[in-house]
Amino acid sequence: MLIGIYPRKLFFFLFIGLLAFGGVKISKLNFPSIKSAVNVSADAEESDNQSKKIGQFFLEISLQRDGSAIVGGKTVRGIVEPLGDVDELRYVVLRQPYDTYSLAEVHIKLPDDQLKRLARDPKTIAVHGATPISAQLSGDTIIYKAESVGDSATMTIVADFPKGYLTLSTTTEIGRLLGSIPPITWAILGVVLPPIALILLLAMFFGSRFQLKAKKVKGELTAPPDKISPALVSIMTHGRVTSHTIMATLVDLADRGFVDIYNRGNDFIIYKREVPVGSKMILKNYEQLLMDKIFLPKQKTVGSGDVEERMAQHLFSRKIAQIFLEVYQEGVDHGYFVDSPAKIHLKYRMIGIATFFAGLLGYLIFAITAADPKFVLFFWIALIFMGILIVNLAPTLTGFSPKGEKMRDDWLKFRNFLATPKLLDGYDPLFERYFPFAIAMNCEVDWAVRFSSSNFVIPKWYDFTGQLNGVENFAKSFLPILDYLGKNLSTSSDPLVR
Repeated sequence: MLIGIYPRKLFFFLFIGLLAFGGVKISKLNFPSIKSAVNVSADAEESDNQSKKIGQFFLEISLQRDGSAIVGGKTVRGIVEPLGDVDELRYVVLRQPYDTYSLAEVHIKLPDDQLKRLARDPKTIAVHGATPISAQLSGDTIIYKAESVGDSATMTIVADFPKGYLTLSTTTEIGRLLGSIPPITWAILGVVLPPIALILLLAMFFGSRFQLKAKKVKGELTAPPDKISPALVSIMTHGRVTSHTIMATLVDLADRGFVDIYNRGNDFIIYKREVPVGSKMILKNYEQLLMDKIFLPKQKTVGSGDVEERMAQHLFSRKIAQIFLEVYQEGVDHGYFVDSPAKIHLKYRMIGIATFFAGLLGYLIFAITAADPKFVLFFWIALIFMGILIVNLAPTLTGFSPKGEKMRDDWLKFRNFLATPKLLDGYDPLFERYFPFAIAMNCEVDWAVRFSSSNFVIPKWYDFTGQLNGVENFAKSFLPILDYLGKNLSTSSDPLVR
């Protein structure tokens, strides 16, 4: 943590800053449709006068291949701008000079003598009392002349080079490319693209894979319908990985004897238990990844501060992303999905991201190049919001196979049993046995309430610094810790794997 800011938060604000910076840079691209000579300011300084004759002004400009120029020993950039099929040099040599010059002469030295002619004849623009004399290409030099340049006059030189003679910067060339697209094209795209994105959204909404609300089924099953991990049960219930995937896995590890959790009141400690040599207790690969994420090598205990520090060290966690991918793959291996949910989610996220940036790019360009009123901007804004919607709805798209649909319905029936309000009396070992599944299906509170009048026994893997009587106090002391761990670990995953 740096000055109270976690790296993920810092990255978010840096990303927003980057977008703002990109918008400013794009706004500075030179589009032909908005190029104006009226706004050109005086570039040369009167002190650059190289003439030794009184009452005369002489300046030599050395034009470089990249479009920059050397004037009076200084490098000047931005002197050449792309205008469609030509590159225009426009440079204000004198503007309301302190002295009056009977003759003003400017030489532009070209990078080589291979240019036989300019795209258009060069021009000397002299106004407010000054008189242009000539402007011509002679060998590797363009010579400009004007006379009677008084203290109210302005002298500007112009040269149009064939496209390709100069090698301009990439940013400048992008400006040329975007500027060459007629505004009507952007207007058409701004009208056509949002309906296409809307059609895609509707297809997602009404498609069989889309689940806006949690699916509900009737009936109950009093036992788990299949021997699968709580992590996979979480996906079967929600259609994607959530913080409950991590929470259920952690409790399952505790129930199987791999970890103990101690609540000290103001913080907590997780103990890594030693697995006896020759034990049949085997961790799945994603369970081992979770253990490695929580515990450093050779580390036996982890406190709340350790967890917070580890979360702050990494913007995104590859291990958590790998955990999610492997749980998804476990479902594919069981034949529950037509394809890996991770692939489906990524596909639609990328479509959403592409839609968002297409809308953003169109908005920025049209805002700069289009004439008023800019009504078409509303369509580009709509495209931006559609992109955001697609990105956020993508994780809800999960293609269950017929076998997966049936198994999902069975697990939801088991969830109905866990969440039923009917109380259980006496001591019942079912609480611990089904607790990981209740967490996986987000009904852990309902499951705990069923034991509110029973002789509740605290799980052997949990301890509390004070006195714990009843399942209600257990839930109040333990579930906040579990929720904290689940949310912090799950949100550290790669954002494209959710």
